[in-house]
Amino acid sequence: MTEHSTPRQVRLEGHASTVLPESVGTLVACTSGCVWLTRYGDPRDLVLHAGDSFRIDGPGTVVMTAHHGAVLQIFPGEAPRPVRLGFGARLARLIGPRWHSAARRLAGGSMHEC
Repeated sequence: MTEHSTPRQVRLEGHASTVLPESVGTLVACTSGCVWLTRYGDPRDLVLHAGDSFRIDGPGTVVMTAHHGAVLQIFPGEAPRPVRLGFGARLARLIGPRWHSAARRLAGGSMHEC
């Protein structure tokens, strides 16, 4: 296994953020807590809870922010094994950016709060 394909663990304290620059193909798996993912140039915002994962599907810098703290596994490129896509990430893919924004407005606040 090369260094590029080695997964790494990222721990985010409450309200902390980290950046994944140009990370197409990277798999982000949330193992505890929850994290808000937003990508430059992408109108979607995703919230991953423990057990959820998302593969970065386009170019742009990704910012990840934990509301109350989170632990993430980052798999560059292809993941060594499949990881279940959680309900929140599946729903965001199904309803798309326009409906995701409407759902956030209807919920009366921002969806990045976990």
